[in-house]
Amino acid sequence: MDTQFLKKIDASISSNAKNLIELRRFLHRNPELSQQEFATTDFLSKRLLDLGFDVNIRPEKTGFYADLTPKNFDPKTDKTIALRCDLDALPIDEKADVTYISENPGVMHACGHDAHMTIITGIAEALAETELPGRLRLIYQHAEETSPGGASELIAFGALKGVDSILGVHVEPKIKAGKVGVKPGAFTAAFDVFEITIHGKAGHGARPHHCVDPIYILTQAANALYNAVGRRADAGDPMTFSIGKIEGGSAYNIIPNTAFMGGTIRTLSIENREKIKPLLNQILKGICDAHGASYELTILSGSPAIINDIHLNRSIRQAAVETIGEENVIDMQLPSMGSEDFSEYLKFVPGAMFRLGVAEDDNAHMLHSAFFKIEETSLTIGSRILTRTVLNLFKEEA
Repeated sequence: MDTQFLKKIDASISSNAKNLIELRRFLHRNPELSQQEFATTDFLSKRLLDLGFDVNIRPEKTGFYADLTPKNFDPKTDKTIALRCDLDALPIDEKADVTYISENPGVMHACGHDAHMTIITGIAEALAETELPGRLRLIYQHAEETSPGGASELIAFGALKGVDSILGVHVEPKIKAGKVGVKPGAFTAAFDVFEITIHGKAGHGARPHHCVDPIYILTQAANALYNAVGRRADAGDPMTFSIGKIEGGSAYNIIPNTAFMGGTIRTLSIENREKIKPLLNQILKGICDAHGASYELTILSGSPAIINDIHLNRSIRQAAVETIGEENVIDMQLPSMGSEDFSEYLKFVPGAMFRLGVAEDDNAHMLHSAFFKIEETSLTIGSRILTRTVLNLFKEEA
């Protein structure tokens, strides 16, 4: 692929900016929750069919993948490169001051998935009439916001069959529009959910000495767990522990039998992730034994950390420099402690994801905010960078 061809494709995406903004706003007005992305799947799959892609929709009618396969494609020698986006929205009532506000009350694209879908579809439109030297697979994934996420379901459906590498993008409101962030290695954290039930002995609030107070014991355990994570984890290999839910009791003057807390733990390394359950058990047993209580602990494993492939990250960086200039490419020093089930694909094939700046100014609202919005000029930038990455990889691997 020569320079003129790359410039032609780049110009095609840039000239399509207005249509991409219209597509993104349509998707933003019509968000759907995880595992309910029926209309989104139907709308986008038909759009890909019209472009000449071979479309494979899950039997559940949420999530699909689509292939653009050259006429003389040989799966034994030619490469398949996949690009992934996510379809689902969040249970948030939108408060952003935009003309295209969500028309589905209580549901909002507050994590940029509408932008991700638009970026990948923009690539489909730019390359639809092109005879590529390899197969392009576009994965439109449902249920990224839930655990377990839709990635594992699409993998089981065959979305990675024959794929050699996979690329992804995520919007980033901490980076100004016009810039991107790249990072090899650890990119996001692993995500695990914990559920803890303390079993005590109920009784009258006026006579706590007759009881084993599970709420009091739970508060001791909560404080100990918060402290222990910070003291046991290497500062260079962080672990975060957050309690998001506490429940216990039914009346002001009754000490209950049980109390409950749940939350998340996020880790970067396999070593730290394997420490979670023994650490929690050690602390909970000590505190409960000291007070004559017992406990139940459940760990629900979420997605592992995203570990960006070094070569693919370098390819994304090169494409970004060619597209927007070295001065607009940020080499991120630290990973995010958030999580993303893009990592499920990386269990099977090498892959990499980058951050796309979408902030309008320094006061941008963060992801999952009811006020979240993006600078829409970022849409073509994301499409241009990913397209050039794919074309460079095909050229390199041909």
